[in-house]
Amino acid sequence: MYAIQYIFLTLGGITFFLLGLKYMSENMEKLTGAKVNKVLSSCTKNRCAGVLTGAVSTALLQSSIATNVILVGFVSSGVLSFYSASAVVMGANIGTTITAQLVSLSGSSAFDITALGSVIAFVGFVFSFFKNEKLNLLGGVMAGFGMLFFGLNVISDSVAYFKNFEAFRNIFTVKNHLLLLLNGILVTAVIQSSSAVTSVMIILGSNGLLTFESSMFLILGANIGTCLCVILSAMNKPVDARRSAFFNIFFNIIGVVILFVPLSIFSSEVSDAFFNFSGGIERQIANFHTLFNLFVTLILLPILKPVTNLVCLMIRDDKPKIVKNREIKGVKVAKT
Repeated sequence: MYAIQYIFLTLGGITFFLLGLKYMSENMEKLTGAKVNKVLSSCTKNRCAGVLTGAVSTALLQSSIATNVILVGFVSSGVLSFYSASAVVMGANIGTTITAQLVSLSGSSAFDITALGSVIAFVGFVFSFFKNEKLNLLGGVMAGFGMLFFGLNVISDSVAYFKNFEAFRNIFTVKNHLLLLLNGILVTAVIQSSSAVTSVMIILGSNGLLTFESSMFLILGANIGTCLCVILSAMNKPVDARRSAFFNIFFNIIGVVILFVPLSIFSSEVSDAFFNFSGGIERQIANFHTLFNLFVTLILLPILKPVTNLVCLMIRDDKPKIVKNREIKGVKVAKT
């Protein structure tokens, strides 16, 4: 009976986390949406500026999906080229890791982010009584922030109950790295938030239910799984919009292809290096999530043009060309 109770509490905590993330993202988009859209649409040439813009925008919106969906809209309307959007996509993948970084700080006794989140949520609630629209939206952002960390606190208290169950532990201690990768893809494809999945991993790690070695492969999968929503949003869009959405998953697949074998072979050495660099497992998981996206960006940024050309070859424009007839001295000539 207690097991069912804690399962319900865990599900409730995940729901609070996702609702907080959604509420914070939606209100932040309304609060800064026009400015974010203007900045995104202005980054048309400089690759480095595009990456920085994507990272900052996504850190503000707290959703790489939101940033990527906005980009798909811009590319569809011709405001951004596919090449320009691809740089912003890479930055969005970096910016989305800020949530896990904040969550990892909650494991430090010197920085109780759950308590801080509660205070921020209360202030946000007070702001909701003001008639000023911007204060209302800011209050929504702050309330969402508090819900996010309240949900994490519920999850943390609930999963601690399962740490003595061998069957539950076996889910996260499986030795097959490929299976861990697939688990990360499937779970994130359902939840549609790599930030949420990584945050739950941090909690599991802090409760001794997940090793850093296992988390590395789960994170690799999570980065692929979060791309599904963006691809679906671009299904019926023009070809360059579909290419932008596909580039998002292509970016993460390339990273997985490059890192999967070396991480499998040198997993112990990588674990030791991250322990020396980061300390506790919470910081290890958060830093790996950030460094993975930084690494892939640094690899692809210098060769972005040939990579985008490759994506163009893979996602071809299947729309038939319009043929117009023109007449030259009484002879009809086809004009494409």
